[in-house]
Amino acid sequence: MKKGDIATFDIKKHFIYIKPLGNPGGTGETHLFEDETTNMFFAFKKYVPQDARYIDDHYRRFVDEIKILFRLSHPNIVRIYNYFLYPDAKTGYLQMEYIDGDAIDEYEPDPWGKDWNDIFSETIMAFEYLEKHNILHRDVRPANILIDKNENVKIIDFGFGKQLDGTIREDNSILLNWPATEMPDEVQLNQEYNHITEIYFVGTLFRHLVKDIGDDFKFSHIIEKMIKINPTQRYSSFTEVSQAISEGVLGEIDFSDKEKKIYRSFANALSGAISHYIEKYVPINDISSTLSKIAELIRNSALEEYIQDNSQLIRCFISGRYSFYPKLDISLQTIVDFYSLVTSLQTAKQKILFDNIYNRLSTISIEVEEEELPF
Repeated sequence: MKKGDIATFDIKKHFIYIKPLGNPGGTGETHLFEDETTNMFFAFKKYVPQDARYIDDHYRRFVDEIKILFRLSHPNIVRIYNYFLYPDAKTGYLQMEYIDGDAIDEYEPDPWGKDWNDIFSETIMAFEYLEKHNILHRDVRPANILIDKNENVKIIDFGFGKQLDGTIREDNSILLNWPATEMPDEVQLNQEYNHITEIYFVGTLFRHLVKDIGDDFKFSHIIEKMIKINPTQRYSSFTEVSQAISEGVLGEIDFSDKEKKIYRSFANALSGAISHYIEKYVPINDISSTLSKIAELIRNSALEEYIQDNSQLIRCFISGRYSFYPKLDISLQTIVDFYSLVTSLQTAKQKILFDNIYNRLSTISIEVEEEELPF
């Protein structure tokens, strides 16, 4: 074959029908099948138009859902494995991860398992991931946030999802499918729906879910800010919500004294090396990318007592312009200890460490360079 040739695989796969799973989103029906070869269970969603007047629009939305889901890879978002389209019949199928669980409003925490604080944190992490990939879910309701048998949050049904192209402005074509008592200002006054709007609806959902929990829920103050009617009074991003969750909990979530000492030594060294940002603060905020860069820095400095260029460490966390102190006083062992600590932790605890680091880095001053004039 040569570049541009089309390969066609006509061998049919066989799936054993198990049972129906429901009709999510109003434009599809979902059924459970077992793969005859692997014995794995999969949920197959078939696009089924509910109103013939909008069959083309709904089919386009179904194709958009496929495009969105294929871009996503996150433990708290449903995974797609394959798709099958029949354009002439204006229908198609999605082969997806089967999530054996319940809608979030039917979830009852196990005394020995995750509580509502954990469920809230995982949900925010999932929506933060969507935000970083410029994707709006636009159908935030209990039926679309599942809790599986291992107590993991799973966001499903992107039938109303929207891939944004560098803008947060939206045409508000969505019909919100669960009873919020009050619409936020940007929806009601300007017919806009963006990530700040999504923050409002996630917050409103959780306010309803945790209303009877009392002091056992630690993040009521965060929800109160998420559900402000005026968008300027809300958090500006899910990343900001996530950092608010992590702020101040470093000592609460069973970090040992040794772990806290390693974190503080590293955070002091990193933040102390930066003089100021130039024009704006631009964090990388990608744990896997940062860990990869730190590992490379450790390899390149293996024979040194101190790292030989502080900017190499700073660039693991900051992508914008900055001014730094060149003094060689950051011990390689401090970096090795931090790397070993992070890689030994579960994802949730890794995120707490990184959120605290970025909270600290965000306090460093910004200085705008004056433009040089020719004379």
